[in-house]
Amino acid sequence: MDGDPPRRRALRASVLLPAICLVPLAVGWTKYHAYREKEDSKNFQPHFVIPGSWKAMPHGPQTLFKYQDPSNRLIFRGAVNQIISPVNPTPELDTDGIAQFYIDRTEQSMPGWTAAKAGVVNAKGLKFDLIRRERQDRIVVTAYAVRGNTTLLITLFGLGKAKPFVDSNMPEFQNFLQSFSLNEKDMSDL
Repeated sequence: MDGDPPRRRALRASVLLPAICLVPLAVGWTKYHAYREKEDSKNFQPHFVIPGSWKAMPHGPQTLFKYQDPSNRLIFRGAVNQIISPVNPTPELDTDGIAQFYIDRTEQSMPGWTAAKAGVVNAKGLKFDLIRRERQDRIVVTAYAVRGNTTLLITLFGLGKAKPFVDSNMPEFQNFLQSFSLNEKDMSDL
């Protein structure tokens, strides 16, 4: 190498140096995406703390919980959707994607309704995107969080005389969302 002209050494360095730097990047990228692919196919069990003033209400099998605040008649409902698959079949429907999906569907298919993003709430290991949908007699604020193959939908619902209480109860709703955490759940034997 010492006998190489300076121009040849510079050319060799300009080719070798990027190659040497790209190898660790390629290995890191591959490992990260293998981890993300594995993480994206997992399911999780939600854990949360229900405020003591809320009263449990009857609900169907697709509902995780349904409560009502007796002081103002607001309804709090939760649902979880899980897919058992070795891959995430809809990676575009992450937290931001699913919130935007529901805004778009509301605007396209629900005449008389308005829909808009209403902020973000960070919880333990997950993020909720909030959307607010409204029409003349009701307000529905839904928090969406997606992790792996698990989607949480948590709703604050004000109908009729309860509608005016939605905005003043947003801090309580956000505190409730912050109590959520997810633990990995093995669903391979189902």
